Amino acid sequence: MVTRHRLSVEEYLALPEEKPYLEYVNGEVFEKPMPDWMHSDMVRAVLAALDAYARLHGGHPGVEGRVGFTATGDQRFYLPDVSFYAAGVNRRARPMPPPTLAVEVRSPGQSLSWLRDKCRFFRANGTDACWLVDPEARTVELFDGEHDGATLRGDAVLTTSALPGFELGLTGLFAVLDEE
Repeated sequence: MVTRHRLSVEEYLALPEEKPYLEYVNGEVFEKPMPDWMHSDMVRAVLAALDAYARLHGGHPGVEGRVGFTATGDQRFYLPDVSFYAAGVNRRARPMPPPTLAVEVRSPGQSLSWLRDKCRFFRANGTDACWLVDPEARTVELFDGEHDGATLRGDAVLTTSALPGFELGLTGLFAVLDEE
């Protein structure tokens, strides 16, 4: 992560929501890395699975919504690669409240420790579950009420108590990386 510059919360929130996307941590603004094709394919696959789940169970999946965390004294605004809001959560508030599920997809050069810290922050501040998808390693790390970075790989099935009935096989998820 490279710090672009320091801004107040008001200055940050006044910036246009356009690329390059910017995240904010206690006065420092960080540019999100530009995704590559693997990142984009993973976001598309996760979003499709969550959209199918929402059609059956309700809720709202989306990409890169600005989520604000200001209640704890920290002032942070993150843009998870994919968010899922359970039915009944007001996702239209600005900034958006913590999602039910946040998904971070690792981009080339992005630090795993930064992304793990981000997932733990989400969890500590109202998000029920966070998944860290690493397309290159073909793994998913789970952060929820039962796991703090448990790694799934191979033919494991991704589930979470935050989304009852949701199942996503990793074999199918990562198969999009093998498509031409």
